[in-house]
Amino acid sequence: MSTHSVQKTRKPFAIALLVVIVWFGITGIFGPLFGKLSSVQENNNSSFLPKGAEATKAADVIATFSGKDSFNFPTLILFEGTTTPETFAAINAHMSTVGGLTLDGTASKISDFLAPGQQITVFPSQDGKAILANVPLDGNAISKTLSNDKPVLPEVVATLRADIKPVAEANGLTHYVTGPGGLLGDLFSAFGTLDSSLLLTTLGVVAIILILVYRSPILWIIPLLSSLFALSTAGGIVYLLAKKNIIDVDGQSQGILSVLVIGAATDYALLLIARYREELHLHENRFDAMKSAYKGVWEPILASGSTVAISLLILLFSQLTNTAG
Repeated sequence: MSTHSVQKTRKPFAIALLVVIVWFGITGIFGPLFGKLSSVQENNNSSFLPKGAEATKAADVIATFSGKDSFNFPTLILFEGTTTPETFAAINAHMSTVGGLTLDGTASKISDFLAPGQQITVFPSQDGKAILANVPLDGNAISKTLSNDKPVLPEVVATLRADIKPVAEANGLTHYVTGPGGLLGDLFSAFGTLDSSLLLTTLGVVAIILILVYRSPILWIIPLLSSLFALSTAGGIVYLLAKKNIIDVDGQSQGILSVLVIGAATDYALLLIARYREELHLHENRFDAMKSAYKGVWEPILASGSTVAISLLILLFSQLTNTAG
């Protein structure tokens, strides 16, 4: 091989290596931020309703109380079954210790999130068929995140549910964590599970399709890896925007982001690889083949990406607050 040929080969290789290093660097920065995206979600009921809906207006009025130092956000625990004075005494005694429960993975206690001046109260039903406990949470405090970057409310609800299960079963009662706190906490948890399940399912389906298409144990990794790079970058940018309150993010929009970015990035990677394999028949040098492949695909990729971007921008006019962002 001549010196000129060696130099001609080294330059594209150096550029390709630099691109790979840059991509890994960008992913290293934005990847951890994408992992925190669920901590800035706003999965409130009004997000899934039109802006002019009566329920949305009611939620806006309630939100005006959050301007105060605190407001009561009740989480109710319902015990159902035949009760006796002894049963009520046992439940009442146990609920008096709930404030000292520590949230998993943190040093925070449930008492840190109780509304100021409010106590956990327990009420028996008149017919002796149920007991209701009220855990008055501070609406402002539970809207924050814990030291482990998890939202407060789902962790509080999960801790309460795990703690009261033994005492309820010991007294022959069924138990439910409900009320505004229980409902919204479960909503947070449901969307958190949906995000991870949806992402893993999408990656699994795409991987199977790529293996069937390429029939190679290695080649399918390249387009899948490129889609993960793109998702990490997009998710990191969205996290920064949401943290600055520039846009709103909920579990639904995060799921759509994952599917859309992985699908589009994989599609464009497949197009480039297919064109590259065609160009290999026309060029002896693989770098020349890749250069020609780029020239052949950048226009359709730009046109396709622009079409998707413009289409999504139309959603800004949506009446649904979570869709409009």
